[in-house]
This record gives sequence, C-alpha cells and structure tokens, in this order.
Amino acid sequence: SGEMAKVVVNNALFDDNWKISSLVVPAVMYTHPEVATVGLASEDMAKKAGVEVDVYRGGLEHNDRAITEGDRRGFVKIVTEKGAGKILGATIVAGRAGEIINEVTLAMKHGIGLDGIGRNIHSYPTTGEAVMGC
Repeated sequence: SGEMAKVVVNNALFDDNWKISSLVVPAVMYTHPEVATVGLASEDMAKKAGVEVDVYRGGLEHNDRAITEGDRRGFVKIVTEKGAGKILGATIVAGRAGEIINEVTLAMKHGIGLDGIGRNIHSYPTTGEAVMGC
C-alpha cells in the first residue's frame, strides 16, 4: 500500500503517469518458515491467466547457509514464460523468504531474466543463493 500511495502522490503533485498495474508487488507471510510470493507464483495462476510457463524449483537441502543454521526446510520456485527466461512470478518458502523475494521482484521489474539472476554473484553463504539454483 505504501508503494501505491507513492504512485498517487507522484501523479497528483508532479503530473506523472505511473500506473498501479505497472507495480510488481511481493507478498510475505511471516510464518516459520516465511512464505513469499510475487507475480504469477504458481502453475495454477498461470493456467487461469492463459499463460504457458516453465517452472524451475530448487530446494534448500544443499544450501550451505540452511545447513549451517540447521533448517533445510523450504524451496524456491520461479515461474517463467514458456521457452524464455522472462520471470513471471515466484514462490519462496524459507527463513527470511521476505528478504530473498526482493531479488526476484527487482529482476521482474527491470526485465532481468532467470539467466541474469543465475549469473549474478551472490554473497556466500546465504539462503538467497537458492534463487541461483533454479
């Protein structure tokens, strides 16, 4: 809602033409582990929207940070346009998933594909490395 308020204020005061529909808005459930989503976060959502997708999934069982912290529960699932790397959405279930989802949200907003995330150097060890595993 904070981002939506920025759109309204910018449009009203600065004669801007931002649109709410152009925002990529993540959602987080602060459970244990956290659950974070953005965009078309599942195959079902994509099917209902009439979009063909590829789905990439990586677990945390081999993630060094998860192993170090003793909590390997969780996964990263990224939904892309079929046959392309364009990210349409994601679901992350992990400790600090609400922080990890921001990388995917930023990539979606700026048209960075799954290959771009995979080639990005991530700090080590972090749970966020699991995004590269997709």
